[in-house]
Amino acid sequence: MSDRNDDIKVYQDKKAKAEDYKSSAYTLLLIGVLGIVVFILMEAGVLPFQIAGSNKYITYGVMGTMFVVFIVMGVLSLRSSKKYTEEAAVEKDLTEKIKIWAKEHITAESIREGVWFEEGTPDEMKYFRYFEGIKTTVTQEFGSLNASYLDALCEELYAEIFEEN
Repeated sequence: MSDRNDDIKVYQDKKAKAEDYKSSAYTLLLIGVLGIVVFILMEAGVLPFQIAGSNKYITYGVMGTMFVVFIVMGVLSLRSSKKYTEEAAVEKDLTEKIKIWAKEHITAESIREGVWFEEGTPDEMKYFRYFEGIKTTVTQEFGSLNASYLDALCEELYAEIFEEN
């Protein structure tokens, strides 16, 4: 049985994703390259310890493969980082455009007027309805946006709109 909250995704902006992928890439590349360098130095006799016998080839094979996989994963993470960096610039422009538009077109009063409440509605319920009003207004102007992005953006807009009053 699936919980309804399983479908909810926390929004992580593209810039943060790019930084995560970049740091992962550098870590994977560093570990992969260092591992291979250590194997080369061990085989060359530069390091004071060596693996003897038939275990040597099994160890070199398994560990060497693992270090090569780390390098490949690092390169792929670096590519993803570049992709998210480009997407972050587009996302930043869209966010700025929406915020500028919202400052000009959305007021606390216009949101309050667009939402109906019964007498005695708790503030928590008002928050959710105001939030939905902001989402609806932004969606009408800018079309369908990623749900988690829209939620995060509307949280910021809500704070800006209602904290001014």
